[in-house]
Amino acid sequence: MRKHLHPGEHVRDILIDGAGLTVTEASERLGITRTSLSRLINGHTGITPEMALRLSTLLGTSIEMWLNLQMHYDVWVLKKANKQIGVSPLKEAA
Repeated sequence: MRKHLHPGEHVRDILIDGAGLTVTEASERLGITRTSLSRLINGHTGITPEMALRLSTLLGTSIEMWLNLQMHYDVWVLKKANKQIGVSPLKEAA
């Protein structure tokens, strides 16, 4: 199973490394606190629908793109952990 990047790493690649913005500048452009952006780009928090809207508006991308990145990452983490959730399948009707 190949490693998925946390969506925050994509944000860092685009805004900090690619556009050359500082975390402070990027957070101001997004209308969020520096702490919120720092937590995202360091993988401590995920992309919420509101953050997806902010990113899509700033970067000219779709909200769905950002939410899909987050969803795929979340599914990868669950599969990697092979977490048992204690749910058994519904038996098929005879």
